[in-house]
Amino acid sequence: MYKNVLLLIFFFILCTLLYADNPSSATKVPIYISFHWHMHQPIYWPYENIIKTNNRHVYSYDLLDIMFTRSGPYTSWPFNAVKNMADNGLPHGGAQVSFSGSLIENLNNMEKAGAGFSGWNRFYTQGRHLKTALGNPRLDMVAFGYHHPLMALCDYKDTRKQIALHRDILLKTFGQDVPYSKGIFPPENAFAEWMIPALVDEGLEWVFVDNIHFHRAAKGYPWVKGENLFPPNGADQVNTMTEPWIQLNGLWAPSKISAWGCRPHYVRMIDPKTGMTLVTPDGKEAKMIAVPTERYMGNEDGRGGFGALNYEAVMSQLEQYNTDPKHPILLVLHHDGDNYGGGTESYYHSNFNSFVQWVKQNSDRFVATTVEDYLAQFPPDEEDVIHVEPGSWSGADNGDPEFKKWNGDPNSNGYSPDRNSWGVMTAVKNIVFTADDVNAQHEYTQKAWHVFLCSQTSCYEYWDGTEMWDSHPTRACNEAYEHAMKVLGSNFVDNVPPTIYQPQRRPYNPGGMQWGSTPESTDFEVWSYVYDISGLKNVTLYYSVAEGQYTPTLEAREQRNWTSMEMTGKVVPSQTNPKPIIKAQEYSVKITGVKKALVSYYIEATDKKGNKATSPMLFVYVGNTLEMPYKPQYPTSSDVITIVSDKKAFLHWGTNSWKIPAKEYWPANSAPWNDGKSIESEMLPSGNQYIIKLGPFNKTEVESVNFVFHYVDDTWGKDYNITIKK
Repeated sequence: MYKNVLLLIFFFILCTLLYADNPSSATKVPIYISFHWHMHQPIYWPYENIIKTNNRHVYSYDLLDIMFTRSGPYTSWPFNAVKNMADNGLPHGGAQVSFSGSLIENLNNMEKAGAGFSGWNRFYTQGRHLKTALGNPRLDMVAFGYHHPLMALCDYKDTRKQIALHRDILLKTFGQDVPYSKGIFPPENAFAEWMIPALVDEGLEWVFVDNIHFHRAAKGYPWVKGENLFPPNGADQVNTMTEPWIQLNGLWAPSKISAWGCRPHYVRMIDPKTGMTLVTPDGKEAKMIAVPTERYMGNEDGRGGFGALNYEAVMSQLEQYNTDPKHPILLVLHHDGDNYGGGTESYYHSNFNSFVQWVKQNSDRFVATTVEDYLAQFPPDEEDVIHVEPGSWSGADNGDPEFKKWNGDPNSNGYSPDRNSWGVMTAVKNIVFTADDVNAQHEYTQKAWHVFLCSQTSCYEYWDGTEMWDSHPTRACNEAYEHAMKVLGSNFVDNVPPTIYQPQRRPYNPGGMQWGSTPESTDFEVWSYVYDISGLKNVTLYYSVAEGQYTPTLEAREQRNWTSMEMTGKVVPSQTNPKPIIKAQEYSVKITGVKKALVSYYIEATDKKGNKATSPMLFVYVGNTLEMPYKPQYPTSSDVITIVSDKKAFLHWGTNSWKIPAKEYWPANSAPWNDGKSIESEMLPSGNQYIIKLGPFNKTEVESVNFVFHYVDDTWGKDYNITIKK
């Protein structure tokens, strides 16, 4: 008996030690699930009360009917869903809602006119006061831009104005006693890192980013045509991601995802002058948390919620990869909460109740949460800083990094309604900025801001193709111009630099694949709209070439060798009614002769008063990033793989997501690497290249070969992942 007790004690101690060394084996890590529902209606005629616009019958449909058909999402249904979680004892359960300022304004105007929606804000107010176990709102009405602007194509100052106005109307409408959210859903889930300074200076700590833009910025991303986006540019593929790629089944998910792309990470804006994290105008570090919204599950959930998306079958596919208890997988299902299946009565009630019951029954595997509760428990490591590709969510032409849905290419006659609008907005923005600098408190400065910010409504570009929508930005900008000029008059001091529209390039992947089967020319054009009220002295493109490099380096701008080229402006006549009072010229210049190199570039503009503006520094890899250094491209276990390097190198490689290959597959002159996960094999000269042959992998099973070139000068190439078919 005594011996048995000792044996039991010994066994208990042994198990404790084993589990202490391997916490993931002791504790099952649940997947966390949250929601984001987006609500928006624009100012349908800038700048006019919705009642008046509807009574004028300027649209072929009834504007009030649009509002009434969405009365559930705009009043009580989201509250009912989060209250269901509270009533069922889900301690962290809740959701995030983005509610545009223009929608609040429309509902308030209808209520005031007695046209419906009396007391419409009551349930949202209650939802903000419902608390999770950690004291956060169960219904987190996140930050947003008042007029639903495409922030990635706006400037620091107007982005801050849009958020500040949204904060003001949201707190006035839903209560000052609950603070404004710490997070933001940028309109259209469109994000780019140059937005970070404005977001941080508005007091925001995290931002929703569609996670395909996490994945496409990873080295070795397994791009497929089916995702309906052209391949990512090599300059964006900078993240080292060692976790396996996962093919989801049971929903539309053409490209693979990863557990890494379903966890929050920090993102930052780099200061081109120092190569370090930028310090914002308010003296803060331009760094915040990017919270991934799950592209494919969110898209599927938007068709009707639980049932339309098979939560169990789909989400369970990620469980085996959810192995980090400090940073568990977070799945944020994001979509319109007032359209299609995501805006129906069943979504928020019967289907949502099924979700709640499913979570309760599987509480050891899945946890409903708000983002705030998740981040309070599982904050990302401070040094976990990644890059994300610019882009938006799936609902807008799949969210390409050029934001083409709001920045469309010219038609066969060389005219683009979207680009015309940005040309007008760029010019009038400079006038409004100047009026703000001269007298920010002037009545007409405030009026100019009021209507100019309305011109940035992304709906005006999204629903383009009709004269009315295409002319709304010009209509608003003309009014803003007239207000601002009443402040400026004919005698003012101009201290404001030129306004520069976010620089664009064509083609986006020079020398690589766009939508053709053959690579485009390696030459590419950089273009922008530039304007200043005092006239422009010069508009200059600066660019620097780093031969053969994919990844942007962090050295300071002054340490690079820059080439300058003067940009040429041209007038593109508007086709709007009314015609714009002013419009910026389109400036462009072509960079030629670059092959297989990383190009850094930015635009600098100086006005005739000596005020100077500089755009963000951008990066592009010139060359075909799909050109793989191995053949065959899709090997089977019976194939020999030939890998080729243009420079002398060792092949640093592993199998099955970086595990040491079986000895039977080691080429001659191979040695294990000190990480215990890989080996290095000597590559042999062949003409002016270096080659190595691997395989066939027909003995010990191999699902993938992972490799990177380790050059003899101790630099490293790009990571590659080869899937081995059976």
